[in-house]
Amino acid sequence: MVDLKTPEEISLMRKGGEILHKILLKLLDDARVGVRLKDLDQTAENLIFSAGGKPSFQMVPGYKWTICACVNDVVVHGIPDEYILQEGDLLGIDCGIYLDGFHTDHAWSKIVTNGKQSDYKEKTNFLDTGEKAFTEAIKQAQPGNYIYDISKAIQDNIEADGYSVVRSLVGHGVGRKLHEDPEVPGFTKGKRQSSLKIIPGMVLATEVIYNLGSADVVYKGNDGWTIATKDGKISGLFEATVAITSRGGFVLT
Repeated sequence: MVDLKTPEEISLMRKGGEILHKILLKLLDDARVGVRLKDLDQTAENLIFSAGGKPSFQMVPGYKWTICACVNDVVVHGIPDEYILQEGDLLGIDCGIYLDGFHTDHAWSKIVTNGKQSDYKEKTNFLDTGEKAFTEAIKQAQPGNYIYDISKAIQDNIEADGYSVVRSLVGHGVGRKLHEDPEVPGFTKGKRQSSLKIIPGMVLATEVIYNLGSADVVYKGNDGWTIATKDGKISGLFEATVAITSRGGFVLT
């Protein structure tokens, strides 16, 4: 069941989203060669508490960290541990804030480099495709459209460049809970009109989760969280919280 938000509640979520966006930009800027993932996590926690919020991810049973840090073949739920970032790493940072009774969720990916980005054409092209798919998906988050339209925008753009959409992980509604209905897949299934119609009051964590190689993923290590590509190739993640209003879709993060 979809929990529709009132305009007043969306305004509260916008406040949290703006704070979260600034925090994620800070984390991405700090994510340089020689930096520990653990230190990025501590920075995120400090900034969220300083803003009067709580780390959304720490409210998930069993998860003790503020961010998910996904390096190279890690798709989602990467633990921010003692790993030190290296030249050429592909890093995805996912973070959420709980403020004024509502969650917002946001993620972005980058190449960790000391100015050698021209050496990473394959990774650069890979991330460019993810950003394009993300942008096109956000455009479809409009009242009167269908969830299918968001999914199709993601799938068409990712697969057009020869990459794979991860099918076992999807976007989701967000609000009073971090994960709510509806699911927002990055791929289409069934007919357009048989998917959920997008209406004002929905708030959607729209995610592009995709791999350079196969779409297959596996649990990595024994932490019970980290999910990685089965073939060991890189993965990317782009996510924003989008509110649907009578005037259109608005990115809150």
